[in-house]
Amino acid sequence: MSFSEYRGSEEAAAQYIQNRLGGLVNTDNLTYDEVNLNRYSKLQDNDNAGPLDMKAKLFTNSDGKAKLTTQGVDKTNMDDAADWYDFDKREFTDAGKNFYTKQMQNASEEEKNAHLTQVENELKMALIDDHNKRKKTDPDAVQNNLIATPDIDRGEDSPKPPKEANIYDLQSQLKKLQKTDSILQRLSLRNLKYPIDADYGNTQDYVQIDQFTYQAVNPSIVFPQKKAGEGAFDAGKREASNTFFNGLDRTSPKNITIGNVRLPMPNQLNDSNNVAWGEDQLNALTAAAATLGAGGLQQGIDFFDDIRTGKVKGFDILGKILSGLGDTGKGLVGFLERAKTEKNTNLMARSVVGSSLLNLAGFGLSPEAILARGAGVIPNANLELLFNAPALRAFRFDWKMSPRSQEEAIRINNIIRFFKQGMAAKKMSLSGVPDSYFLGTPNIFDISFKTSKSNTEITNTNHSVLRIKTCACVGAAVNYTPQGMWNAYEKGQPTSCILSLQFKELEPIYSTDYEEDPFEYDNMIGAVPADAVGY
Repeated sequence: MSFSEYRGSEEAAAQYIQNRLGGLVNTDNLTYDEVNLNRYSKLQDNDNAGPLDMKAKLFTNSDGKAKLTTQGVDKTNMDDAADWYDFDKREFTDAGKNFYTKQMQNASEEEKNAHLTQVENELKMALIDDHNKRKKTDPDAVQNNLIATPDIDRGEDSPKPPKEANIYDLQSQLKKLQKTDSILQRLSLRNLKYPIDADYGNTQDYVQIDQFTYQAVNPSIVFPQKKAGEGAFDAGKREASNTFFNGLDRTSPKNITIGNVRLPMPNQLNDSNNVAWGEDQLNALTAAAATLGAGGLQQGIDFFDDIRTGKVKGFDILGKILSGLGDTGKGLVGFLERAKTEKNTNLMARSVVGSSLLNLAGFGLSPEAILARGAGVIPNANLELLFNAPALRAFRFDWKMSPRSQEEAIRINNIIRFFKQGMAAKKMSLSGVPDSYFLGTPNIFDISFKTSKSNTEITNTNHSVLRIKTCACVGAAVNYTPQGMWNAYEKGQPTSCILSLQFKELEPIYSTDYEEDPFEYDNMIGAVPADAVGY
C-alpha cells in the first residue's frame, strides 16, 4: 500500500509514521517524518560540545521536501524553526554555516568549508537512504532535489499525459546528481588518503584532489534566463546583444561536490606555461588599403539598413554592392592617382595593379615576384611577431602505492575507482528513459598542493609550487605489475601499483588570475600573494 492511501485516515497515517524511524513530527502535517541521524555524526553535529549542546534534526516527506534544523524543534514549532540548509539553492544558509562551525572559531576558512562539504555529503547520503526506505512502502515517493535523478517510466496502467518539454526544466535536470556520482560520494566518506596513517598538513606536504560534477560554463547561449514579463524571444535577443557587446559570459564549471583524495607530493612536479605567437607581414600598400577599408563600416551599415527597410530589392542589390564603397572607393582611386607622382608608391602600385590584371587573365603572379624580377627589390613586409592565443596547460602525476594492510589495500582500490569512474562519460536521457541519447560531461577536478600552516595564515596552500586551475582528467592508467612480474596478496590484491593521472586545465592562465586581494577566493585557494610562485 502506498503512502497516499493512508492519508484518508488520521489514525492509519499516524500508525504509518510510528512504524518509520523518528516517529510523529507534526499532527497537522502527517506527511513529515524525522530521519534517524545516528549513522551521520557530522550531519547530526555530534561534536561532544557538552550536554547542553544542540544537535541537528532532519525531516522529510514523500513529496521530496526536507527540512534540516535544530534538535529543539518539535511538532508545535517546526514551521517556524530556522533552516540550516536551503534545498532549493543546494547550499547551507548563514545560520547553518554558523551552527556547524560554531566549535571551529580558530579554524581557517578552508577548514570550515571542508567540514561543511563533509556535512553536505552526509546529508546527501541520509536523503538517499531515507528515499530508498520510503520506496518500499510508497513507490510514488519523490526524491529531494539535492539527490534527484530523472524519473524512470515504471509502466503504470494510467500514465500521466506527457508534458511539453520546457527548456528551463531541461537545464535544471542536466545539473542533477547522477546515481553513479552518489557511489563516489559514499567512497569519499571513507577518508580517501594514502598512506592511511599519513600526517598530512602537520609534518607532511601533500596534494589534495577534489572532484565535482560539471555544469555548462555558457548556459545563457542555449538557456537565456527570462526576466519578469519577458518572452523567450526577447530574452534571447537581450542575451545575444549582451554577448556581442560584452563578450561571452563564463560561469564556474563546478556544480556538486563529490569528495576528495589526498596523496603524497608527486616525485616529479613541473609545469610549463606557454602562449602562441606568430609571424605577420604588412607592407605599405596593404596597410594603406586596410586603413581605407576600415572606414567603410558606415557604408556597410547603411547598405544593410536599406535592405531592412526595403529600399534595395532584386537586382538593385548588385548595383548597391558595386557602388557601396562610397567614400572608401573614392579614397582608393585617389590613392592610386597620387601614387603615379611618387617614386616609391609608383613602383609599388604598378606591381600591384599589374599583378591584379594578370590574375584576372588567369596568370598567377604576385606583386613581390614582379618587383623582384623587374627591379630587383621586394616590398618591406614589416615582419613582426604578434600574439595569437593563450595555450592550455597539461599535467601528469605518478604515484606508487604499496598496501601494508587489508584496510590500506581497500583505500587504494577506492582511490583508483575515484578517478577512473569520475573521468568517465555519463549515459543520460532527459526523458527519464535509461538510454544513451546524450552523453554527459565527465566530472572535473581541482588540484591543490598543501603544506603546514601557522596561526597567522588563512590557508595551508603551498605558495612555493605551482597552482593549477580546474582540470579535466584526460587519462588514468594503472600499472599493476610495477616490478615487471605479478605479485599479489591473498584474494589477488597486487602488492603494489602505479597510478598515473593526466590532467588538462579547462581554461588558460590570464594575468588577472594573479590577484592580491586576500578576500578573493576560488576553491578555497585564495588570492596569489606577491611572494607566491602562482600559476
